[in-house]
Amino acid sequence: VRLAAAAGLLLGSAAQAGDHNFVLTAYTNGRGGQALVTGDYEAAGKALSYKPTLSAFDTSTNSNNRCVSLTVTKQWDAAKVACDKAVRDAEREKTTLPSFEAWAQNAQDSYIAVALSNRAVMHWMADDSEAAAADLKRAEQLSPKSAFVQRNKSALEYSHRELARVDVASK
Repeated sequence: VRLAAAAGLLLGSAAQAGDHNFVLTAYTNGRGGQALVTGDYEAAGKALSYKPTLSAFDTSTNSNNRCVSLTVTKQWDAAKVACDKAVRDAEREKTTLPSFEAWAQNAQDSYIAVALSNRAVMHWMADDSEAAAADLKRAEQLSPKSAFVQRNKSALEYSHRELARVDVASK
């Protein structure tokens, strides 16, 4: 079940709403994901307030979606904690893969890149471009072909010249 859900996430793509807009990536098959993508941040926050199940996938997905929810609602202190947790949870998920699932390492790198990219957007929105650039650099190393990473790198570069916008998309 976990592998099927992970494969479904990898097939998703970020919404295309302009080359110079940041994108926050939410997992629509995780708690609050659909609400985040449709802009119902109150419903997303409520759904994410429940304790996650025991599944590592659920923990990582919920942490990521909580990061997105708190970032778009500009709850900076809580967003920083949530985004840091999303990165840690994604990294922990990768390290707990059994050896016979080593082939899944690349997929896990993509999940870590999502968490790093989201944290980068949070940093940018909280006026910390240096931390945003560092997270995007690491995300690009983990998942160099990811559209959401490239889009956020472009938005960060553009934001140094003009005001960029943030969109929420699904993964």
